[in-house]
Amino acid sequence: MSNQIVRIRDNVFHIYESLGVFCTLILGSESALLIDTGFGFGDIYGAVHSITDLPIKVINTHGHIDHIQGNKFFGQVMLHPDDKAILRLYSSQIAKRVLYWGVRDTLDGDERKNVGIFFRRNRQRLLPVEDGAVIDLGDCSVEAIHTPGHTRGSLCLLDRKNRLLYSGDTLSSHVWLCLRESTNVKTYIESVEKVMRRSDEYDTILSSHSAAEFGTTILPKILHCAKNISVSASRVYDTHLVGKALLYCEGFDKVTERYGYASFEEFLAHTKEIDPKEIAEIEFTSIVYVKSKLS
Repeated sequence: MSNQIVRIRDNVFHIYESLGVFCTLILGSESALLIDTGFGFGDIYGAVHSITDLPIKVINTHGHIDHIQGNKFFGQVMLHPDDKAILRLYSSQIAKRVLYWGVRDTLDGDERKNVGIFFRRNRQRLLPVEDGAVIDLGDCSVEAIHTPGHTRGSLCLLDRKNRLLYSGDTLSSHVWLCLRESTNVKTYIESVEKVMRRSDEYDTILSSHSAAEFGTTILPKILHCAKNISVSASRVYDTHLVGKALLYCEGFDKVTERYGYASFEEFLAHTKEIDPKEIAEIEFTSIVYVKSKLS
């Protein structure tokens, strides 16, 4: 099956694609909000409508290919203006072909059937959403918080009713600041501090690439990791996207002690075997970066 649906709260659902990305659906009394639309190989439209018949609003946390390719199933999509050019780039046929040839052997049967749909052009209307914008769903609302770092237009989304922060690729145990469209580390630190100042409004952080429900206690650890990046304590990390980058970790010794994994790559290869609650509990942090992002 191309999409797996997990109920996170009474009105919140995670929709998981086999390639390792989560979309999130929040149900209100009048409409629903879909956060990100995935790689586009899975039937995100069918998954959403198997959950609700409510009118659907859609927002992208940022413009990367693994968060936007299901946009084509929806008429209009909200996005921070700073990521408009990135979304256009990753919606191109060239970007899709590069992605497809990299993942084609890992697609499941249903996803293989959707390859033709994957290559359809994205013609969604983009609606700009600025910092502090509130998306009304009826009996609940979600606030957009601009958190540049992973990309310049990255957003976190605050759901006060459920006391959840949907962090996209901004906050997790593994953060990428190595891409051309990533900001420098200083700007990312300011974004982490920004969401930390509002941590009395949420208890749980849901990222886009993990089923783990992180507590707010991971925030100071992410901040410490970002503030204390050491080139000498980093190791070469092959992103397969931008070539060689650097990986700086804090707290990975806990992973080694508990599971015996000697390297970060070994850990990533086995993450599906680990209970997400344990990953959230360990709270190790890691940042992939290039030296130019340190200035």
